[in-house]
Amino acid sequence: MKRILGCIRRADERYHMLCPGDKVCVGVSGGKDSLLLLYGLKLYQRFSKVPYEVVGVMLDLGISGQDFSPVRAWADSIEVPLDIIKTDIGEIVFNVRKESHPCALCAKFRRGALNDAARARGCNLVALGHNRDDVLETFFLSLIYESRLNTFGPVTYLSRKEVTIIRPLVFLPEKYALSTARRLELPICKPNCPVAGNTKREDMKAVIQYFTRFVPNPEERFMNAIADTHKYSMWDRMRLPPRDLEEMTEEERIAYAQLTHRR
Repeated sequence: MKRILGCIRRADERYHMLCPGDKVCVGVSGGKDSLLLLYGLKLYQRFSKVPYEVVGVMLDLGISGQDFSPVRAWADSIEVPLDIIKTDIGEIVFNVRKESHPCALCAKFRRGALNDAARARGCNLVALGHNRDDVLETFFLSLIYESRLNTFGPVTYLSRKEVTIIRPLVFLPEKYALSTARRLELPICKPNCPVAGNTKREDMKAVIQYFTRFVPNPEERFMNAIADTHKYSMWDRMRLPPRDLEEMTEEERIAYAQLTHRR
């Protein structure tokens, strides 16, 4: 667990995730990452510079009958409260809406239900178990399918829900999450989603793996490019030649005047 705790500490100290008195709701899916995050945040309480509380919330999507009692028993053993909430998300997405590409809608419903559950339990933080591979896969999904440079942030404040989303495992490579989860014999739930293992994210894993043929440890290089913002050299930071002043909006004219003055 040293590597897990080290990644949590790195993310916490770099992005100021935890403050005194915070109450953290960990979204537990039953997968290795969310279980590791729940355990890691419980252990990190011993080393953190600030006091905080941890609770877990698990959403039963109602897709198929699944026994979550091993997860509940394990949460009890590490002394973390865990609530399992039944929902009809699976019924709506797959049977009512019959989505051909259900991931986006399902994720939207799950986020809403989790955030509501967090607020109902007095939590101001919602912790998600996205790891480093998830960061990079999202980046390449946005680049290839949306033509934009984008991925989710380590910390995101949701003003409408009045909760802050934190992702303490963003620096953790998935291979270490997998090996640690196996060593700890965590009660990992098998995926019960009809489209599990057959999504665009699987394609992005192959894209990232392709780069290993040319450079060592490309994942770390990609992650550094995303995290080290002072190295950004994109076009929005360049002083491009201005358009004709007559074509500019009033805001653009003011900005151009200020830029010219600085020069």
